[in-house]
Amino acid sequence: MGAAVVRDGRLFVARRCRPQAAAGYWELPGAEVPPDGSEASALSELFTVEFGIDIRCVDRILSDRLLMSWPTSTGDQGVLRVWRCQLPSQSTLDLDAGDPRPNLTAYDETRWVDLDDIDSAGPWREADRITSFEIADTYWADEWWQYAD
Repeated sequence: MGAAVVRDGRLFVARRCRPQAAAGYWELPGAEVPPDGSEASALSELFTVEFGIDIRCVDRILSDRLLMSWPTSTGDQGVLRVWRCQLPSQSTLDLDAGDPRPNLTAYDETRWVDLDDIDSAGPWREADRITSFEIADTYWADEWWQYAD
């Protein structure tokens, strides 16, 4: 599960520090959904715990993408599902500083990348890189999302 959080034409991304196989790679911040769990709740909990901020999960966007190198805790093949999420409108984040900052549980760095320059962050987990370009295309084609941003 990954969160597509866009503010001022920039996408919020984070660099993994755990597990070791994914450490150092940039991705959409995300969480594994526990059995019988809610996708939106899993993402909300991740942002509360890892970044100390609330998000609102609006809707799922894009199609699912299999993650060949990311097995779930049950050993199944991982799937990247993307939710369009919003930060609270009253939040005063310093986007240039990468706010909100991670607490180093799963991520060690955050960044807001310009939707026209996704590769300014890297190296990426390939599925997240491709998905980020698709998010950019979807954002620029969706006037409502741009307005809500």
